[in-house]
Amino acid sequence: MNTKDVMKMYSIGQFAKKTGLTIRALRYYDEKGLVTPAQLSEGGQRLYNDANILTVQKIVTYKYLDFTIEEIKALLMEETPLIDSLQQQKHLLQQKKQQLEKVIASIDTAIQIHEKINVTEPTIFLLVLNSLLTEEQQREYLAAFLPKATIDKMYQLLEADLVELNRQYIEVAYAIKVAYREQANDEELFALFQRFLNIIPKDIQIEIAQAFAEVNIEQLDDLLFPSPFTKEEEEWVTTQMERLQVLEVEFDEETTC
Repeated sequence: MNTKDVMKMYSIGQFAKKTGLTIRALRYYDEKGLVTPAQLSEGGQRLYNDANILTVQKIVTYKYLDFTIEEIKALLMEETPLIDSLQQQKHLLQQKKQQLEKVIASIDTAIQIHEKINVTEPTIFLLVLNSLLTEEQQREYLAAFLPKATIDKMYQLLEADLVELNRQYIEVAYAIKVAYREQANDEELFALFQRFLNIIPKDIQIEIAQAFAEVNIEQLDDLLFPSPFTKEEEEWVTTQMERLQVLEVEFDEETTC
């Protein structure tokens, strides 16, 4: 080895400073076969050269484009044509972009809802945010039980006044939880339950109930359609609504209209 070659070698610490990577990252890349040191010193220390710098520049570029370590390794070894990988990665990034735009839109809506509500109830608020984020999954799940026209009508209703409907939902659900804790009187309970039921128009409620009755489903997916109430609160709500005959009154009013 001549003096010129020796002068081009860098210790791992020097190479880390020169490339902006950490020593830990360089060791990791070595383990994964991405950046192999040009040689090892007599003491077993990693030594790098300028060719290694070019490899690091490629890795940084591929990481910026969101390629995985295994994908980067294949690209460095030229196992995958670069243009094919770029086209595929562009498609994946476009999908991520669409997903991020939906998440941002959902957060914007959640902020608007939060500005409108008159109560502080983080749990119910987060359930509403979860519902906004999982609309597509909800639609896919409901498609197994409901006609597409019913699903479209339901979500069109929500989209038409998303902030106001969710504001009502959060405030009434919170009021029911308070009524459970404070043992509200029958008149207050009846009014609360009616408000809760009236958030969704009766015709859509009936369509949904009839469709679910035909497929004999008793409970929806808890992750996609979480209840704002605890199990104890749910049991209490069911018992009180039956005792006060809230559903019978709602149904009688619908049939006489």
